[in-house]
Amino acid sequence: MRVQEAYFYKPPLDGTTAEALATRADLIILTRTDEPFRDAVRAAGYSGIILQYMLAAEVSGPVDAVRAGDPCNPNHRPWRNQAAFRVGEFCTLIHPNDDWFLHNSNGERLYTKWPGHAGYFYHMNPASSGWRAFLIARLRQALEGDDEEPALGYDGIFLDNVALTLWKLRRQVNNSDGGVREFDSDEAYRAAWVTLLTEISAVLRPRWPIWANLIADSTPSRGWDAYLPYLDGVMVEAFATGWNNRVSPDAWERGLAQAEDVLRQGKGYLAVVQAQDRSLLPFALASYLLIADGRHAFFRYAERGDYAVFPHDPLLDTSLGIPKGARYRQDDGTWRRDFEYGYVIADPATRTAQIVVAGKERTD
Repeated sequence: MRVQEAYFYKPPLDGTTAEALATRADLIILTRTDEPFRDAVRAAGYSGIILQYMLAAEVSGPVDAVRAGDPCNPNHRPWRNQAAFRVGEFCTLIHPNDDWFLHNSNGERLYTKWPGHAGYFYHMNPASSGWRAFLIARLRQALEGDDEEPALGYDGIFLDNVALTLWKLRRQVNNSDGGVREFDSDEAYRAAWVTLLTEISAVLRPRWPIWANLIADSTPSRGWDAYLPYLDGVMVEAFATGWNNRVSPDAWERGLAQAEDVLRQGKGYLAVVQAQDRSLLPFALASYLLIADGRHAFFRYAERGDYAVFPHDPLLDTSLGIPKGARYRQDDGTWRRDFEYGYVIADPATRTAQIVVAGKERTD
């Protein structure tokens, strides 16, 4: 079994060519306007799926639309990674529908200011039937085409920031004040997301696969169980080492167990590791190899959170052959998995690992 690498969300800025990406990647996610690069990757021999990135519940709009009665700058130039991607249509199609938005306790529309973006990304309400209908119409337009434009030519959709709790809205967005007017509990918020995912799935699947980045869940929880029936794959954006290298051994083990549950269902699992340098790569890769099935599991090591670079490390060329079974815990608290041509051992307490291939050992 070899490491299946994933790449996202925009064409690389580190000199990685379409030909190199076609050789290395097994799963690719790109954004509207990246079609020329996507086509070059396919022309270079890539045969895997390429998903179109789309924010699931955020819309690019001008900074002067924080309240329903505010003026709206029709010249705002939106980013193309979300549903209202044409100049002016936020003001004409989105702004008039205040019930489509989520609001803080003071009645302001919740928003996030992204670096390099001239406006705000407003957070939308998954319980709003109007917002759900608009988003689904735009997803269908991208995949199937309509009278306004042809299909973009992607193999499916990747939905970013599909939330499992209210944590981000209450504590992390720019105008968070601890409250979300539309929801008083995580359970109610998840129920709204299930409604949205159910409707998207009914319209697009099984013809078009739907993947999602499931966020705002500090530890693996039961929230996944309600979402998975409507998805073909999931991304975990802080696999094995967490954000800022803060994962307890118990949380690490629960994360691996959750990954195995996803893979048993035949769903895709994209393990993204956040790191400042290469020092955690052996442990992160060993953690991935403990659960990988050789088909549905993918890996991405993100240094300093920079998704526009795709550095190569010889360790990623590791090929251990067919697994002899599932991972198992050893007496010293480490976890081991045996393969046709070697084995891996990961220690979540020390974040160290051994990756042994045909007698050649890599220990860090």
